[in-house]
Amino acid sequence: MRSLLIALALLTAPAAWSQSTALQLSLPNNETELRVPKEPCDLVRSVTWAHAVTFVPCDDLRFWFATSCGDEPPSGSDVIHTVPKANLPGTPTTGNTVTFEVSELPLFNDAACPAEQKEEEYKLCASVPVPGGLATDCSSGSKNFHKSNVDVVYDSLPPAVPTIDNVAALDKALSVRVAAPEDASRLKLQIVRADGTGARTVDQSVDQTLFRVENLENGVTYSVTATAVDAADNESAPSEAQTGTPVLTRGFFDRYVEAGGQEMGGCGAAAGGLAGGWVLAILGFWLSSRRNRS
Repeated sequence: MRSLLIALALLTAPAAWSQSTALQLSLPNNETELRVPKEPCDLVRSVTWAHAVTFVPCDDLRFWFATSCGDEPPSGSDVIHTVPKANLPGTPTTGNTVTFEVSELPLFNDAACPAEQKEEEYKLCASVPVPGGLATDCSSGSKNFHKSNVDVVYDSLPPAVPTIDNVAALDKALSVRVAAPEDASRLKLQIVRADGTGARTVDQSVDQTLFRVENLENGVTYSVTATAVDAADNESAPSEAQTGTPVLTRGFFDRYVEAGGQEMGGCGAAAGGLAGGWVLAILGFWLSSRRNRS
């Protein structure tokens, strides 16, 4: 009988108890961590949060940084953002964002921003208390904490230097293959004439390590260097410079003549003789047809 009463109590519990009331922080594109660069210190980053709350919580929703997250901010921690409980609707909410500046990371509580050559990992914590047990309000004193967090990494370490594996000459263009370091997310290619003029930069993902640089001048030598950029926008030192000179691409006939061939000789003469034979054959067939008809 006791088991039956417990089962009936669970089946008839308020909707707030039976529905999901999870708090969830998330990053764009299903990323697992948010990397922030060393500068500018007032650079703003955003994190999305959602809460499937079905009733007014017991207290405000708070956000803070820590090395590990608990139910509430530890003593002395700065709360970087608060959503008053009166502003949390009684129905599920999505698409909200919390923002922070790089300078708000705990790293800079006692130090100036930016910090050079350093990588520090924190968690952006979020927590809100809700009625505990089968209660629908906070009067019972029982509370549950809905919590979530995401990893935030302060990264001022530049990636390793890439290398240029090959520079191939094309018609008014160069083909450049770059070997990207593992910690890079993008590659930049810097192209400049040997006399230092006409500088330009080409930027693309590490998924594309072969660059095609167009609109160059044939016969002009260009110097090419590459840099790697990581997820926090730190840029490496430049690679060792390589050079390339675009060349005019000639067709088969141009190359044939350059190799010593003549326009009316070789294959051209053979083609002319073959064409002449066909003309004579057709003329003979026509004359034979006229004699037969007469």
